[in-house]
Amino acid sequence: MTEPTVNPQPTTVGHVPIPGTGEAATPGWMHTSTKPLEAALRGIGQEHIGPAATLWPFGQDSDTATRAGRYLPDTRRHPQRTRAALAGYVIARYSRPGQVVFDGFVGSGTTMVEAVYAGRHAVGVDQDVRWVDLSVRNLTFAHERGATGNALVLWADSRELSPIPRRLRHRVDLVLATPPLQFKPNDLTGRADDAAIIAALERDMRTAIGSWIPLLHPGTTLVFTSRLVPAVGYLLDPSTAIAAAARRTGLKLIERVAALRVPVREATSFTVNRSTARKRRAVPVVHDDVLIYQVPSTAPRWRRGR
Repeated sequence: MTEPTVNPQPTTVGHVPIPGTGEAATPGWMHTSTKPLEAALRGIGQEHIGPAATLWPFGQDSDTATRAGRYLPDTRRHPQRTRAALAGYVIARYSRPGQVVFDGFVGSGTTMVEAVYAGRHAVGVDQDVRWVDLSVRNLTFAHERGATGNALVLWADSRELSPIPRRLRHRVDLVLATPPLQFKPNDLTGRADDAAIIAALERDMRTAIGSWIPLLHPGTTLVFTSRLVPAVGYLLDPSTAIAAAARRTGLKLIERVAALRVPVREATSFTVNRSTARKRRAVPVVHDDVLIYQVPSTAPRWRRGR
């Protein structure tokens, strides 16, 4: 499927010169705050999305405890799981029983499992057969425990969803997805720098959203979650690429939220230690960025005639 035709807008994937100084500004994807949560709430260094208007406290119970009895033990093998409590809340807030929830990057199946437990119908896609298999097994496990929603998992590249089954066209009411930092690690030859990774992520997200167009309708809500990634001396911010792709595909930004991954009492105690970051040790990141979009009622150009 071809990409939607949109008016191109510049994105920040490298150092941008500061007019009149000859110096380079810090790129938007390079998050340098030593207090990431405080920066998120104030929008510091994240002008591409602005401050988080709301704080969702989903770190009060561990993700392991939340999943107990609802997911298979193998689920912990997936390295980038969406918090089950966060997925459940988004599904309850932005959809109704009987509606269709879509996840373009299924992974361990969290979005789909929470959807079927909540009486929604779930459709998911992943290009890694290992995670497709795990998602199917988690969904079977959920249905054995009383989940009522139907589910369909497709083994496919989220950037190339064509043809779309007729029964799914314009049926998706909520998209809830956590995009991977790299759609395929071997897409970038050699050791890619972070600017190249962010540029590739934006390109892949534009292509993916374009391939989902036949699934969506005016009013469809799209919720993307992402997390700052520790790098050498700074944090890599994938939301830069996600926001740029959403903007260029005509989606309307509704809200930005910070969703806690730790108890509230601990959230203010973590800071980024630059000396340990240089050694590539773990940097504590206590929240997920949640970007909430909507397909506008006035159809973007790419919607016309579809």
